[in-house]
Amino acid sequence: MILSSCKDDIEMDGLFAIKDNPTKLEAPADGSTETYTVQANGTWKVEPLRKENWVKIESVEGNGHGTFTVRVSKNTDPEQRELTLFFTLNGKLQNNVLKIEQAGATNQGQVQDPYLKIDGLTNRLEVLEPGITGQYILRSTSKWKVMLPDEIDWLTISPMEGEGDTPVSIKVNKNTDIERTANVLLFLDDVQQASPLTVYQKGVKLQVEGDVVLKEDFNWLSYGSEIFNVTTGETRVGLWASDEIAKGWSSTINTTEGGGSYASIYARPGFIKLGRTNYGGDLISPKLSNVQRTKNLLVTFKAVRYATGDHHQLTVGVKGPGKVSASQFDVMNIASPNSSLESCRAAWQAPEATYSFEITGATAETQFWLLGGSFDQRTGNWPATVNRIFVDDIVVTVGK
Repeated sequence: MILSSCKDDIEMDGLFAIKDNPTKLEAPADGSTETYTVQANGTWKVEPLRKENWVKIESVEGNGHGTFTVRVSKNTDPEQRELTLFFTLNGKLQNNVLKIEQAGATNQGQVQDPYLKIDGLTNRLEVLEPGITGQYILRSTSKWKVMLPDEIDWLTISPMEGEGDTPVSIKVNKNTDIERTANVLLFLDDVQQASPLTVYQKGVKLQVEGDVVLKEDFNWLSYGSEIFNVTTGETRVGLWASDEIAKGWSSTINTTEGGGSYASIYARPGFIKLGRTNYGGDLISPKLSNVQRTKNLLVTFKAVRYATGDHHQLTVGVKGPGKVSASQFDVMNIASPNSSLESCRAAWQAPEATYSFEITGATAETQFWLLGGSFDQRTGNWPATVNRIFVDDIVVTVGK
C-alpha cells in the first residue's frame, strides 16, 4: 500500500529535470548559445523572471522529453547583467532555476565608444492602426534625452531623459485617420545623434485633397523684434538653440566671396528673415515625411518685403522629387513705415501677403525652399544690394 501511494503521488505531480542539473549559465560579453535537455512526463514551460531582449529562448515549452536553447546576445555595456529562468510543469512552478550571468564589455583599458540605442529597434518602429504600448530598454554610455516634434500628440515616450541603461515605454495611440510619421530626436550628452528614431503608423484612411502635410507658424522662435527695421537681437540660423535646429528647417551656406561662409537667414519673433546686405539666404523645409506615396501638393505662405528700397524677388524650388508650378514671385507688400509695430503687423494681415505654388509629384523625401533673390547681391550682380524678405505661416496640403 505504501509503495502504491508513493507511485500515485509521482504520477500526479509529474517528473521534471534538466539533464546534468545545471543552475547557472555564465556567458562572455561576446554572447553565447547553450542547449539544454529536459526530462519530463508532462507539459513544461521556460519562464524568464522578466522580458529581456538580450536573451532569446527557442522552444519555450514542450511536452515530455525535449530541449530548449538559450541565446545570449553581445553585451556592449561595461556592466554585468543577469536574468533568472524558472520552469513550470503542468502549470506548477518547479524548484529548478537557471541563472544567466553575462560579463560586461571590456575595451582593454581603452575608453568605450559612446552609444545610444534602443534594444530591439534600429532606426524605425512600424505600428499598426490600433496602436501599441511597448516596453523597451534604452541603452547608453551616459546622459541621454529624446525630443518629440511639438505637433505630435499621438506618441508618448516615458521617461524622456535619463542616464545609462533605462527601461522606457513607447505608447502610440489608435489611428483612425491617415498614416502618420514622427521623427524622435535622440541626444547623447546634449549632442543630437545623426539618425532619429522614425515611428510610422498605418492609417485607416487614404490621404485626400486638403489633408495637411505640414503647418509651420515659427512661434517657437523668439529672437529680436517684430518691428522690421529693428535688427537688434535677430539671430542667424547657425546660432539657434539645438531644439530649434531640431525642427528641421535649414539653410544653404552662402559661399559668395566676402559672405562669411554662413547661411544668411535670421530668426525674429515668430517669423524668418531671408538675406542681408549683399548676400541672399534661403529657407529649406524639413522633408515632407507625412506625404503618402506620390502626391501633388499646394504650398501657401506669407511674405513681406523688408523696405521699399529692397529688391522684391522671391524664388522657390524643391530638393528631391517634384516640380514647382511657379519658380518666382514679386513680393511688393511692405509695411509703411517699417519702423512701426502696428504697420508691420498689418502688413502680415494684408491679402497681398499670401502666396502659393504647387508641387507635382512630391513624396515623403521632398523638400521645398524659398530664396530671397540671389545668393550674390553685390553691386553689379543684382538690381539692389538688399533683397530681404520676411516669411511666415507656411501650410502644405494635398492638392488635386
